[in-house]
Amino acid sequence: MSRRAALILAGLLATEAPAQQADWLATTGKLSGEDFYRLVSCRALPGGPCTLDPVRWPPEKAIDLRVALLDPPPGYPQGTARRMSVALDHAIAEINSVGAALRLRRVAAAAAADITVHLPRVPEGGLITGTGIEGVDGSPIEAALVTIWWDDRMALTSAAIVMAETIPPADILPIMLEELTQAMGLMTDIRNPLYDSLSVLAEDSNSVAHLGPQDREALRRHYPGGSP
Repeated sequence: MSRRAALILAGLLATEAPAQQADWLATTGKLSGEDFYRLVSCRALPGGPCTLDPVRWPPEKAIDLRVALLDPPPGYPQGTARRMSVALDHAIAEINSVGAALRLRRVAAAAAADITVHLPRVPEGGLITGTGIEGVDGSPIEAALVTIWWDDRMALTSAAIVMAETIPPADILPIMLEELTQAMGLMTDIRNPLYDSLSVLAEDSNSVAHLGPQDREALRRHYPGGSP
């Protein structure tokens, strides 16, 4: 059974709490690189218009994005915490290997991070508690949830990832990679059986533990100017 991640979008200047929304589009067959990029970056069906304005980290921040895994609460399973930590290191290394104008580095939990990863004692299907983030606490979670904020220039300002405590060990690595990739601004998953083994952004699969060729191309297009 697929364990889904969810996405919360929140403009920094909005006064209301962020709203959760469906974060996938259904397609059939292999997409061109252009169609795949537009689907994941601006929620466009092949040949159709964008339905979201693209958001991305500003260049000066994108080249040094700080990511922190926050300390789990008392009683959190130590084995799960270790797997989450390994998965985060793997996800950072995958994104850094793409050749985009994008560089992530892990910082201590107490440091000021641009992206925070939260490990609450919340099972799949439960309601998130303990993050202290308005609009995130109280939200339902299946496997994971990523929340992004941006300013009036459509520049990302911060992101928060929440991982459910009961994700099966085999799914932790793919799900962490998907969430961190979405936190780069590639906000829409693809529902298409062909992509279940090709993309970390596949809606119905948690089997992809490495960025696929079109995932990597999409990140390079979103953050051009990096080193091959």
